[in-house]
Amino acid sequence: MNRILCSVVIIICLIVINGCSGAKENEKFKISDGDPVVMTHDIEDGMEEKLKGVLEYDNETKCLYIKSTIKDDLNKIKVPIWPKGTTAYTENDLHGVKIPDHGTVLEGDTVEGGGGGVDASTLESDCLEKGITFGVTSFNK
Repeated sequence: MNRILCSVVIIICLIVINGCSGAKENEKFKISDGDPVVMTHDIEDGMEEKLKGVLEYDNETKCLYIKSTIKDDLNKIKVPIWPKGTTAYTENDLHGVKIPDHGTVLEGDTVEGGGGGVDASTLESDCLEKGITFGVTSFNK
């Protein structure tokens, strides 16, 4: 009887541990179903890679990309993972995002700030196939 009870306790503990670790990972990155598709992160800061590029929108996939304007940038196309709370935004048939504490960025606008490469492998989106994922953590105003 003790063996069965111990086995049940161990199984319950493993389920709880897996459930907790999965919840944290799911909250780190999120993806919207809107137009445009908006992927967000819950990363505070600590990444300082320079970001400068033009926001582009792909009509076919409904994805946003940042095409780098930094001369020696090895990763010319970045898939932006925006700060938590960022939402899809459209104005005058231009697609973009509305970013908390920053404002709006529309296709054709220059995006300047910082962040860094992130592993967003928990997200499933066609948007991730075109470039390197980049967690945007700061903006130059």
